[in-house]
Amino acid sequence: ALYELPWGRGRRWGSDWNRVTDFFLGGVQMGGILRWYSGRPFTVFSGSNTLSQVVLTPASCNDCSPDLGSLTLENGNNVFFTPEQRAQFYVPEPGEASNVGRNFFTGPPLFNLDLTMGKRFRFDETRNLEFRMEVQNATNTPSFSVPDANLALTTGSFGQILGSTASTSRKVQFAMKFNF
Repeated sequence: ALYELPWGRGRRWGSDWNRVTDFFLGGVQMGGILRWYSGRPFTVFSGSNTLSQVVLTPASCNDCSPDLGSLTLENGNNVFFTPEQRAQFYVPEPGEASNVGRNFFTGPPLFNLDLTMGKRFRFDETRNLEFRMEVQNATNTPSFSVPDANLALTTGSFGQILGSTASTSRKVQFAMKFNF
């Protein structure tokens, strides 16, 4: 979204302003980009081939729903499944398929808000100086990745996210541009 504030000459408010007031208060723009995703589907693997020697079999799970799991902190590590939830998973018997299947679970959500604010100082019809402030991840919300490498029951770090993020921390930058 991009919105130019209605202040200054030729705008709703400030059409009677003098040139100096319009120079400092007119031409302000605000904008933003919001990204909000529910989470990526993923598969929990058993770590063994119970059906074929080609593809790992997905793990089976007792009383699991697709919304099982969320980001929690355990012993200083970010994990997606609590110890109780991890105990629900098991390796299917030889010749059996998983009872949950491929892409049954949904990973952590992603939320990111980028904002910008700009001010254009007009000198004449063709020349102006534009000052901008841009904020990436304005809410400083971490968005974690799906624990891809840790989705096999046989790994010691099963269900851990291990610090991989899909977003970065808040960044603020200022820019100035002379248009002619």
